[in-house]
Amino acid sequence: MIPAQKFPPGEKLVWLLVHSSLRGHFDRVFLRVQEDLTDEQRQMPIIICANHSSWWDGYVAALVERHLKLDGYLMMEEPQLKRYFFFRWIGCFSVDRHNPRSAIQTIHYAAKLLKKRTNRMVWLFPQGEISPNDYRPLTFFSGAAHIAKLAAPALIYPAAIRIEYLAEQRPDLYISLGKPMLIGEQELQTSGFLKQYTQCLQEKVTAELDELREDVIQGRTSNFTRIMRGRSSTNRMFDAALLRKQIQHQ
Repeated sequence: MIPAQKFPPGEKLVWLLVHSSLRGHFDRVFLRVQEDLTDEQRQMPIIICANHSSWWDGYVAALVERHLKLDGYLMMEEPQLKRYFFFRWIGCFSVDRHNPRSAIQTIHYAAKLLKKRTNRMVWLFPQGEISPNDYRPLTFFSGAAHIAKLAAPALIYPAAIRIEYLAEQRPDLYISLGKPMLIGEQELQTSGFLKQYTQCLQEKVTAELDELREDVIQGRTSNFTRIMRGRSSTNRMFDAALLRKQIQHQ
């Protein structure tokens, strides 16, 4: 496996790339955290599991890490990390799901990262590959449950990501972070723990995705926080040039 190789100048350089790319592609980025992180929770290993529906998802993880003020790491497919090696500088490490021995090594590495320091997060895309946002059923690998077992007590957060074209030239990006599952000694005693909690995680991410879809469709977005505004699109620049009043959207 390929380990992460964080160092401040590299992190800054890659973050500038991530931030610039997000601002250039999206009109607005919104985040909803269903349950705010407490100081007590920040002392525990944090695992975030999200749907994987677009090329942008890794950038989303970096953005959420910054917003939540966590020391974040991301599990990334090995061929991609070999190709874009500089993502190691912002906390990416590799997984080779086709090599069981290497995959086990990655799981132990992730758990070790989480146990080494507080206020630390590992972000996973348990589907293992990009699938359409509304594809069902979600099917997850068991890596998150394996990592939680090794790092327990730990928190697993279900997350949902959705991209929508609404009233602007560029799309909006919505991120919803659900309520966490606590994995402690009692949970580890569950018969068939890995299978049961992987299934539970599939259900929770699916529920978060479905809720996010309905909230966006129905315009129920008042509990989201706008965490980024993109560069002006053509319509905004045109309206500004003609001194027109901007149409206000949330």
